[in-house]
Amino acid sequence: MKKQIKSLLLIVSLMGIALPSWGQASTQGKEFWVSSTIVCSPGGSSNKATPYIAISAEKACQVHIEGGVGNSINITQAVAAGSWNEFGNGNTSQLNPNAGMIKVPMDATKWYPTTMSDADNVRSLAGNKNQYGLHITSTENISVYVILSSLNSMDASNILPLSALGSEYYTQDYWPIVHANFSQLVTMTTILATENNTTVEITPSGDTYDNHLSGQMYSVTLNKGETYYLMSKTSQQLTGTHILAKNNKKIAIYCGVPLTDIPANVSARDCLFEQPMPVEYWGTQFIVTRSLEKNGNLIGITATQPSTKIKVDGIYWATIQQGQTYYIMMQNSGDPATKKPGTKPWDQTIVADALYIETSCPCAVYNYDTGNSFAGSTGDEITNSQGDPSSIWVAPIQQKIGNITFGTCYTTKTKDHFLNVVTETATCQNTKLTALYGINQLDKTNLLTWQPVPGNASYSYARAKIGDATTAQYSVFRLENAKGFIATIYGNGNDESYAYSAGSAAVEQGINVNGITFTNGYRSDEKFCIADSVEFDAAVGTDEIQRVDWDFGDGTTLRDGPVQTKHQYTAPGWYDVTADLYGFQACSDISGDAPLLGSVSFSFRVWRPDTVIGGAVHECLTLAQLEADPTGCAEKLAKGANDTLPQVNCYDDVVINLVNYGKETVETKDPIVGQDIAYGYNGKPYYADTDVEDTTTNEFNCPHYIRYHVHVKTCLGITMSGSNLHICPGEDLYVDYVKSKGDIKNPVHFVVPGVIDETFDMDNGNTQIGSLPLPTSTVTTPGYYNGTLTIEDANDCDPLVLPINFAIYYPSDIFKYKFNNVLAVYKPGYGGNTGYEFTGYQWYCNGHPIPGATEAVYHTDSAFKFNDIYFVELTDANGVTIRSCDQHITDVPIIPEREDASPARKIMMNQRIVIRKGEKIYDIYGQRIQ
Repeated sequence: MKKQIKSLLLIVSLMGIALPSWGQASTQGKEFWVSSTIVCSPGGSSNKATPYIAISAEKACQVHIEGGVGNSINITQAVAAGSWNEFGNGNTSQLNPNAGMIKVPMDATKWYPTTMSDADNVRSLAGNKNQYGLHITSTENISVYVILSSLNSMDASNILPLSALGSEYYTQDYWPIVHANFSQLVTMTTILATENNTTVEITPSGDTYDNHLSGQMYSVTLNKGETYYLMSKTSQQLTGTHILAKNNKKIAIYCGVPLTDIPANVSARDCLFEQPMPVEYWGTQFIVTRSLEKNGNLIGITATQPSTKIKVDGIYWATIQQGQTYYIMMQNSGDPATKKPGTKPWDQTIVADALYIETSCPCAVYNYDTGNSFAGSTGDEITNSQGDPSSIWVAPIQQKIGNITFGTCYTTKTKDHFLNVVTETATCQNTKLTALYGINQLDKTNLLTWQPVPGNASYSYARAKIGDATTAQYSVFRLENAKGFIATIYGNGNDESYAYSAGSAAVEQGINVNGITFTNGYRSDEKFCIADSVEFDAAVGTDEIQRVDWDFGDGTTLRDGPVQTKHQYTAPGWYDVTADLYGFQACSDISGDAPLLGSVSFSFRVWRPDTVIGGAVHECLTLAQLEADPTGCAEKLAKGANDTLPQVNCYDDVVINLVNYGKETVETKDPIVGQDIAYGYNGKPYYADTDVEDTTTNEFNCPHYIRYHVHVKTCLGITMSGSNLHICPGEDLYVDYVKSKGDIKNPVHFVVPGVIDETFDMDNGNTQIGSLPLPTSTVTTPGYYNGTLTIEDANDCDPLVLPINFAIYYPSDIFKYKFNNVLAVYKPGYGGNTGYEFTGYQWYCNGHPIPGATEAVYHTDSAFKFNDIYFVELTDANGVTIRSCDQHITDVPIIPEREDASPARKIMMNQRIVIRKGEKIYDIYGQRIQ
């Protein structure tokens, strides 16, 4: 029911200090508990860690940091609105907000094990308890980040406020395996208690370093601010470990690896560090984006429930079980040609810049940057081998946040910095990016170029480079969009990287009111106006809501109402709204009548409409009126009308309004042309030609019509099997292709530098699937060749340049088959050997290497089998290995029963290999010599 205004305002004034401004557990807050995992440098103990804490603030406030070993840290610092502040990064002190970033010294040894700089020795901390927790409070909402940094190694994480912490978690980490120098690496999870006598039950997914067995629950008890280090066996994971604090006490966990390669055994090394969300905030819909200047990002999906189904871009891929993780390598190109995938493979490779992931049960999703050597084919975005592994918690798309201030982490090595943003396509053009330097501001919104997410076009993403060495002073940014976004920040440098989530709103079950999410018990000062249509949406969280009993608090109820509805309030005041939600919990079998899931009760304030004292209220003349009565309308427009209009509202104000007339107007814009997609003046994306009329308001608040034509060109989309191809000398190379869209403009151009430069028509090129012969028959020299095929676009889009990498094998007659059981490679100048010297040999039969067959001659004691296929891998003096073409055994001669019917044998005579057959001696090519 409607509340009495004065009494309710008193209640709100008493409660306002303790309540957040809206009902969602944002990553912004006023109270935090902070700790970390450990960063190690590839340089070992010679490179010390320099961890620091960064705090951003939307409003000016006081920040207090206390705790650590012996409670020796006690810092109070005033921070400015829109600022970025670093605590502990070196000994420099800069406290003037007008001069840029604030820096406050803080002793790292009191909250971080600084002696642990050798990655192989971190395991000595397994099972240890320490007083490494810090307590941070603020008088206004802030965001907190921890940056772990050492020379050539760094990562960062957004830190959750106390309001977003929970009691139940699952871990996710990566194999602690590097390509060189280290052999005893472990993963680690730090557990931090926020209350005394917190008992934590741990069920590891593998054996721990301090000998707790996989699947066997054990417990530890921690006091407030105390940390516990959970570590894996060397070179093993603990992904999927279940961590539960008893009695619903809140804890924080931090997952990481002090040093690792991603993928395993692909350089270069770096640490991983991320704070996971508690299970209650996990979601079922995610959008992941690939990092700029990286060939690939590894996506990890961890389930809490059995039989969790995973779909990517609407296609079912897998079902995983509780605690299990499914890995997807999202790449810019096909499988890398210069590096092997590593010893710990992923489950699926998808070539994409963005993926839409759906899970049948709530999951945790992480996005891992790959090492700088994970390079692919020509044209990949990887630049100068910059950047190394890092990890990011990926927020579900339901958990968007409206604004955030964040910073980029410059070091002497990490100088290139990037931002990836995901938001609703309908409002992506409303996203604003501002660079801050003290009191100075620069609008950087033009850096954001939006693309629809291929698997879910209702969302769009932008990837932008936002800083480098030339713009280092602008290291602080503000990102805004009233409809919300999910953003990640990352940086690449010389053998160094970091990445973190810039913020999200951890949403539980609640009600969305005009874009603001209310959970049970919250109230907001957000303005909702009389006569405005207030939009309610109960589809918040991961449950499947079927129907709602609405009580709008003004005496109006709606039983068995829809999940989404509208309501109009006619009087100002505070209103208590209650929604009884009927539906099915996430992962439940949906059948029968929807049960009551729970109730959400919340409050908000309805205001009178804004009025203008002594100002103008405009009455609009329509285009139809102007056409029907041009004289009368011209008179009204010229003179206006002076109406004295007394209006009494709930605050007993009298408003005198001057009424002026305005008219509807029309504007015709030039056509908009785009390739594959075009954005209209309304910011809406279009995928086909259409005539558009948008309606806005003009200076008199009358309708203003914008008319224009959208012309969309469909650009050519074609993929080719351009890697791992091979032919024998003198053959044409056939590549398979799939054309997904657009049209080809002949001729095409095939170039292998210094060898082939040919243009020709691509016959049947506009079929969807085909095979294209490439003119390689003139190239007969064995070797590896890297070419490009340039295909022009019939719609004048940019041409496609496709890499064509292939090998020409040695001819099959480079070796000879003799005596029905001997194979021998010709000497230079003989047979198919036109002058090659070889230093290595490996014979193969039916595609499998023959153990021990590593000489120029291979023989067996019995005849080869009919229809067996042999080839040999040959290594030349330059160390290049190329195989020969196949030779089929189709001629197995039947030798009469006599002396020379015995099998040929390989022997040494006068320090050279010869063949003995009975009493006769032959050279390896069948010429009798004795």
